Amino acid sequence: MSNQPQSSPKNWLYFAFGSGATFLIVAIVFGILNFNKSVQTQGAGTWKVETVNASGTPPITFIISPEGKIFALNPQNDKESVEIGKITKISDVATLPEGGKSLQADPFTNRSTKSNQSEAKIYVGSLNRGQQAYFLEKNNWGQNIDILALGIKSETENYKYSTQIINSIKTINTKSDVGIALQKGISKNERFKSYVGVAYLSTTQSGEITSLSILCESNEPTTKESGLPKFDGKEMQCPDGYTSLN
Repeated sequence: MSNQPQSSPKNWLYFAFGSGATFLIVAIVFGILNFNKSVQTQGAGTWKVETVNASGTPPITFIISPEGKIFALNPQNDKESVEIGKITKISDVATLPEGGKSLQADPFTNRSTKSNQSEAKIYVGSLNRGQQAYFLEKNNWGQNIDILALGIKSETENYKYSTQIINSIKTINTKSDVGIALQKGISKNERFKSYVGVAYLSTTQSGEITSLSILCESNEPTTKESGLPKFDGKEMQCPDGYTSLN
């Protein structure tokens, strides 16, 4: 294999790692500076980098030419590469700045966090809509997740999901004992936020009964059960420590 593969116009590296690819390059630069006096000559070769805190992310192989140019090989196709840039030595210092280690891991950690939290937001939002559809057909809220027939599991790797009827909170005056449907996606990981959804009844200006919903996100990552939402007489309010995403 040539030490200077042709650069591919398709930047798969960016789509695979986003801005995190920049930090991979920084890691390589620091490693080379730590062992070599001249990047352009002694740093040439093939380097493999296993990313930090990026579960399921394949290691990336980099080729550094004698001129200091950096190429990244596609882990799915070693004949495809992207020219990233060129290393130029600017200092003999090979020490990370204060906070540098945590900064290096942040892009991957943030990506994982957002991905898992997106799952919870989608699931709780779907449970909200499932309850609204169920009420439209049955004139009552669904007692559990299975009865809503959405294909959502009560537990995944990082979240526990549930739905329950809270009869003590009423949003309209009806003869029937109808409260609200409370959906939860409580994190099992202390790094992730939790989510609460509420499906409830309201009346239109013409006096017709309709269903509404809100989706709430915890202000901070938490694995604790949420409190109950509140009804101010007009709108449903999120539980304490949560903010509406509507």
